[in-house]
Formats: sequence, structure tokens, C-alpha cells
Amino acid sequence: MKKLAIAALMTTFVLSGCSTMGMNDERTMVVEGEAMNVKVVNIPSFKIEIAPLKAVCELPDANGNKIESECLQYRQTYQKNYTPLNGNIQGFTYEPNYRYILDVRQEAVMNEATQVVKPVWILNEVVSKTAE
Repeated sequence: MKKLAIAALMTTFVLSGCSTMGMNDERTMVVEGEAMNVKVVNIPSFKIEIAPLKAVCELPDANGNKIESECLQYRQTYQKNYTPLNGNIQGFTYEPNYRYILDVRQEAVMNEATQVVKPVWILNEVVSKTAE
């Protein structure tokens, strides 16, 4: 009976390992001016600052073509320059002419169609909102 239980447990570990082996959790991003492959991981909490004005950026449409749009600008609280955010922050409603400090989390979410993992930012808390 013990051998059967151990065999069932080992099978569970092997099968659960196989289900995640093909997952592509890397993404190419520009880091300090250079294109690099980075691993997308869950981050439970980090603080960012949102600029009072949006930036012009290029986003892909449904067909993969680049279209010009407006994006939030963010920086981590210790950084000097802002970076356009190509996406949104779930649970956050932006109002122009306000500078925000946000506590957000990042979750790795797999796109079922492409089997690529992408980071999704979710609002934990609005730490401050200051009129500019």
C-alpha cells in the first residue's frame, strides 16, 4: 500500500512538471537601452510613480500593426526618467494632471493563443495622488 501511495505521489509531481515545461515565460524588453530577454515573474508589491501627463507611444493592434496611442508614463521611485507603459494597470483609473504613487503587483499571465507569458500589473493601493 505504501508503494502504491508513493507511486501515485511521484506521478503527480511528474505530470505537474510536464504541464509547465513548455511555458515560455521569457520576454524581450529594452533594459537600459539594450534589448534583453527577461523572465516574467510574479512580484507581490512594488511602488511606481505615474506622471501627470501621458506620453505618445506605439501599441500593436489586433492584426499586429503598430498604431500611435497615448500611454501612461511610470518610473520606479528611485529612477530619474519615465518609461511609457504599454498597457494598463488593472483597478487603476488615471486622471490627467495628477502625480500618483502606486503600490502595484505583477502577475505572469499566459496568452493561451501564443503560449507566451506576459506581465500584468494590478493595483494594490494608491499611496498618494497630488495635483500638478
